[in-house]
Amino acid sequence: MENEGKLGRIFLAAMLGNAAVSLVKILGGLLSGSTALLADGSDSILNVASSGIAYHYYKRSRKPPDEKHPYGHVRFEVYGSILILLLMAATFSFVGFMAVDRLAHGEPELVDKIGIAFAVVSILLNALVSSLLRVHGRGSQIALAESRHVSLDVAEGVTTLAGVTLGSLFSAYYDLAATIIILGMVSYFIYETLQDLRSQIIDTSPPSEVLDAIREEAMRIHGVKGVHALRARVVGERIYADLHLEVDPHLSVEEAHRLCDELEKSIERRFEGRVDLTIHVEPAPSHG
Repeated sequence: MENEGKLGRIFLAAMLGNAAVSLVKILGGLLSGSTALLADGSDSILNVASSGIAYHYYKRSRKPPDEKHPYGHVRFEVYGSILILLLMAATFSFVGFMAVDRLAHGEPELVDKIGIAFAVVSILLNALVSSLLRVHGRGSQIALAESRHVSLDVAEGVTTLAGVTLGSLFSAYYDLAATIIILGMVSYFIYETLQDLRSQIIDTSPPSEVLDAIREEAMRIHGVKGVHALRARVVGERIYADLHLEVDPHLSVEEAHRLCDELEKSIERRFEGRVDLTIHVEPAPSHG
């Protein structure tokens, strides 16, 4: 609960920071006539909404298992991350339309130099918000996604600064070129985040070292004859594993249950409670 409250305060701070950044960028875009600043500001407005979504689904993912969700609610973080990506795609489709529309009407006027100051301030604010999420949001998939999103804003801000500066000194086409580059960066971010989420959606196996460690702990227990059919999947921060434990066929049910308890405790110690283990006991095959 303490960690949830802390992360809640972090997301609230991120929302306020993103709101300030969006105001700076959009005001700078309106005063200077910079499309790149307006595009960057649109993304910052989106960040305000996505921070709220991130915190909402982070809280839902931390709820304990219930009758309807016996394995917990971890995948709500994945769902929240996908919603953020959909919002990004919709917002930047509109920004792309704005850029194409300006290009279609010939070369626009030079960008006002006041836009440079707004671009610099927005970069500093973005860097602060991103650092806040990255440092204090460790251990959360959705906080990481949100941190990457805001980190992307820092890179966007540098691109915007270059576009505004060149657009105020030489040609507004530089400002439009910066807008197009920002669109490309957002598209790449969406692709990379989807790649990360894929492993959460399709139940990817953990590294082989984890499976080897589970097998090793099982074979250390006196009375265990063998282990097979070991498999595991990663869901958020947890690993769900199941295996077949071979024991002496003459072992009593009580003794077999004791071996299972011993293995579960051993796995819990080694992985600090991150592994949920299901054990199927069966008689070891006779050899001759």
